[in-house]
Amino acid sequence: MRPLTLALALMAFTACASAQPPPAPVTPDWWRAHVAFMGGVWVAPNPEGENDPNAPDAFGMEWRAANEGHGLIGRLYGLEAGREIAEYWTFREFWHPGERRVIVQQWGGPGVYGAGETTSLAPDRGQLDQTFWLPDGRSWREGHRTEERGDVYLTEVYDIDAAGAWTLRSSNTWRRVAGG
Repeated sequence: MRPLTLALALMAFTACASAQPPPAPVTPDWWRAHVAFMGGVWVAPNPEGENDPNAPDAFGMEWRAANEGHGLIGRLYGLEAGREIAEYWTFREFWHPGERRVIVQQWGGPGVYGAGETTSLAPDRGQLDQTFWLPDGRSWREGHRTEERGDVYLTEVYDIDAAGAWTLRSSNTWRRVAGG
């Protein structure tokens, strides 16, 4: 190839390559809406029928958006007479652009770790499937199904058995008390 022809070919290739930037990762609208919804402080009374005498009167959750709406940072804590008495869990939820899914991670207690995935079931409804590990390596699965209604957040907690069957364990009605 002659030098002038080669130079023209390289210029044309460079122009085409620079005219088309690589596609940006697309964060789903349902995830962005969920991040915006969760911001703030939420409180739920201890579920009816709770038998643990050491359980608090209520639970609080605090969430804030991170990384320009791609993630959430949160925590769950106990309340007694309106005062925080203990923190139980810290959370990270984020849109993974490479895997194109929402990853959830949480830490609590004496070295307990949980990881899973959140999916959208319908507008304002979600599902979380997680595996938890104890420090000695034992594990179990839990699921959550959620519904978002203005300043109310409904959650159901499920045990998931080895065959994948979901059994309802508890439910909570959270009310936003700050933020939003």
